[in-house]
Amino acid sequence: MKKNILPFFLLLLPGISLAQQTAKVDFITADSDIRFDISERKVIGNVTYDFTVLTEIDTIRIDAKNMVIDKVLLNGKTVDFKNDKKQLKLYKGYVKGKNSLAVSYKTVPKQALYFAGNGLDLQVWTQGQGKYTSHWLPSFDDENEKVIFNTKVTFENGYQVVSNGILDKKVSSGTTTTWSYKMNHPMSSYLAMIAIGKYQVSTEKGADNTTIESYLRPVDTSKSETTYKHTKKIFDFLSKETGFNYPWKIYRNIPVEDFLYSGMENTTSTIFNQDFVVDAIGVNDRDYVNVNAHEMAHQWFGNVVTAKTRADHWLQEGFATYYALLAEQYLFGNDYFYWELYEMAEKIQKESTTANNTMVVSEGATTLTYYQKGAWMLFVLKSQIGDDNFNTAVKNYLEKYAYKNVTTAQFLEEVQTVANGFNREKFEKEWLYNNKFPIKEALKLLSNSPFITNYLELIEKQNIPFSNKKDDLLTLLKGDHPEQIKKEVIYQLHKVPYAEAKEFYQWIAASKDLKVRQALVQIIQEIPAEFRESYKGFLEDPSYVTREIALKNLWYQLPDYRQALLDKTKTWVGFNDKNLRITWLMLALGTDNYNKEKKPHWYSELSDYATSKYNSNIRQNAIQAMWFLNPYDSNVLPQLVNALVHHKWQFQKLGKDGIRNLYERKEFKEYFDKLIPYLPDDEHEALKALLSDDKK
Repeated sequence: MKKNILPFFLLLLPGISLAQQTAKVDFITADSDIRFDISERKVIGNVTYDFTVLTEIDTIRIDAKNMVIDKVLLNGKTVDFKNDKKQLKLYKGYVKGKNSLAVSYKTVPKQALYFAGNGLDLQVWTQGQGKYTSHWLPSFDDENEKVIFNTKVTFENGYQVVSNGILDKKVSSGTTTTWSYKMNHPMSSYLAMIAIGKYQVSTEKGADNTTIESYLRPVDTSKSETTYKHTKKIFDFLSKETGFNYPWKIYRNIPVEDFLYSGMENTTSTIFNQDFVVDAIGVNDRDYVNVNAHEMAHQWFGNVVTAKTRADHWLQEGFATYYALLAEQYLFGNDYFYWELYEMAEKIQKESTTANNTMVVSEGATTLTYYQKGAWMLFVLKSQIGDDNFNTAVKNYLEKYAYKNVTTAQFLEEVQTVANGFNREKFEKEWLYNNKFPIKEALKLLSNSPFITNYLELIEKQNIPFSNKKDDLLTLLKGDHPEQIKKEVIYQLHKVPYAEAKEFYQWIAASKDLKVRQALVQIIQEIPAEFRESYKGFLEDPSYVTREIALKNLWYQLPDYRQALLDKTKTWVGFNDKNLRITWLMLALGTDNYNKEKKPHWYSELSDYATSKYNSNIRQNAIQAMWFLNPYDSNVLPQLVNALVHHKWQFQKLGKDGIRNLYERKEFKEYFDKLIPYLPDDEHEALKALLSDDKK
């Protein structure tokens, strides 16, 4: 049968946007084959798209940022194309109906795919949301184009290589292994992922028999229980609560170094920040539960159904935030649930008085609006229409729009269908399209919690003289109350003389409640003389936060105790960012007459932590410790320049701010000016650009 080639005159029609293209062209599958040149941080790939032309179109566009396109085959034939380093554009050779497009390319990604660590600790990982997968794979920056992604990745033997979907096969050849992954449903391009590293994998089964894989570096295997304790419970809860069976066949959690955010909900495979991998002490200060639940909830809200426009973004982040909170309610109870809602409400109310755009359904609203205010919208909605109606509406919404893109209006239509008395217009006006936060209504809903009511009553006591409330506060502290009540009691001790609050201090020092003890440590600015021996007991608390505060306070306030203190704490390490070890090195180096012969070794260790061998959190802690010892330590300068080319913006900012401050001094201005020609190309350009901008 003769092919229906699109007529040449279509080339003369004005171009359309990628968003408009989705109505005319449907991309079905993407079969990619990826490998790397590690020395050059280069991606070398091939991708084949099967697509259908639905109606006449003059140009087909695929986003391809900063890519060298080596070859393009359209329906098996070489065709001309345009590559403007932003998009690959095709003008002819496709037919109405089914087509196949094969693209060979290479690129050094500036965003979205990152190389972290060195040598045997090397990791490669992606972060597509907001930065776009099109930096490492020709794809679509428009969330409305959904594709079934099947991915092959070839990498050095000995590494775990993960991509979206089920591992179909793994083939080794010489020093490399090719991992082939298959997906069963379409998704938006920003959810495509790769993660590569040295990992050990533990496996369990969800109630629906879905495989759940938990990844850890070999050195972290002892942290499996404290990191992933609730993963299966959360998975089973969300599967049941949504009423929509988990569709992706497998679910994974993969921690990576120097991740840009807390986590990212790539379909089937969440990548999250290594900082949430915690031991039995660290888990008392931070845990992975909320991030775990939030990213997992996205597998339904965002991955199965995806917001159609930026204005509808709350349908992803608000839903994920709310369902994560529901999972935590299931795990930790109603008091926890209402406390989180209360804290969210405080932040939302404060922001609503300062930010320009806090409407939930809006382009360009704040992050807090999309996430926390969006979650509050769902809490309010559920309160108005009842649990059963809410759950039915969500289930119907997921089933009706599975693997499609949705608007807020379409979600509310599902609510109206099941809740006859729902006043949609009022809900939209008061909650969805309102820059203000209806705080009175919010407090009324929170008052359903006796705990929140009691807490608010306690807040009202803040301005009452201590002598008039002392007995009430002590009763609350000693009673069986949530930790937030007891912590507020302690905060109200701030600026109360020790002689008046002595009984509180003594009770807390004898308590085993870590959060209550930590609250006291946080408010004490000057350790009372009578309380010093008791205060030393906080060094034993299984909390890296408490220990760091106590270590610093004791060192500053008790000079005669410094040597004994440093001897006692010399083996401490702390979180993944080595907060305790770096603090110890800083204090040991700052202590006169303390093991002088070892100080060169300690300084060498501290300055080594500032180098690119370590993650940015360790480096930042080390640089700040070196500044504490000597604000003009020249050994910090090369590390500040190196920070300019780091992918993590927080560390980049440290480098920029540090260089700007030092550049004001003549000797450092000369140092940086002389340093520029000897730097690696990327650092050379980054420093030159920074200094040029500052001179303007």
